[in-house]
Amino acid sequence: MKELFISASPTVEEFPWEPEMVTVQGGTTDLNGTTVTISTFAIGKYEITQEIWEKVMGYSGPTSGGGILAATTIYAGSVPSSDFGEGVNYPVYYVSYNDIVDVFIPRLNAITGKTYRLPTEAEWEYAAKGGQQTHNYTYAGSNTIDNVAWYANNSNYLAHAVGTKAPNELGIYDMSGNVWEWCGDWCGPTYPSGAVNPVGASVGSYRVVRGGSWYYTAFYCTMSNRGYYGPDLRGCALGFRLVLVP
Repeated sequence: MKELFISASPTVEEFPWEPEMVTVQGGTTDLNGTTVTISTFAIGKYEITQEIWEKVMGYSGPTSGGGILAATTIYAGSVPSSDFGEGVNYPVYYVSYNDIVDVFIPRLNAITGKTYRLPTEAEWEYAAKGGQQTHNYTYAGSNTIDNVAWYANNSNYLAHAVGTKAPNELGIYDMSGNVWEWCGDWCGPTYPSGAVNPVGASVGSYRVVRGGSWYYTAFYCTMSNRGYYGPDLRGCALGFRLVLVP
């Protein structure tokens, strides 16, 4: 009789829903009027989808460290619906910063044995602008917003499946529009000139969000626009993408 094995160290092949990553070569660049240096990193090609969120939160089985993980509550607040865009390839929303960093990311890291995190604001903006391949567009990948973003004028006031607009210079999608994206930083003054891998304030009341969304006008979808929300907020146009630490 053939013995059935369940690996204690799952591999990426066992989790085809893992986020697809794009490598962003580091360099020195101008971000929000200051010159900073960013090291090479990998960021999600797409916003985290409802499928990935539900797979991670609903996962029950072995972890990479040899433990066992039980399924947990999928959505702590409202559930995505057809009112605002629903489907496996749609970006997840109604997820707070705290939901992401306290529950989702630890679960994803335990399952995969990798180290995912939210991008810093500097990493996010550098990737959105196209890194060393930037053309200094107004939006992520174009000066014509309708080419690259779902926003108030074309979205019918709901999210759309990820990757259905054109990508930016690095092949990354939806960094303008679709859903706002949480960053890891507290909201504070912009990073100091000459900083290397800058991060935001050490404390604060609000976390940074970037990119605009399907609900907002073109101004909010520009590469330089900064937004912020309380870390407990769950919004119908508020999602995220991840960075993978080597």
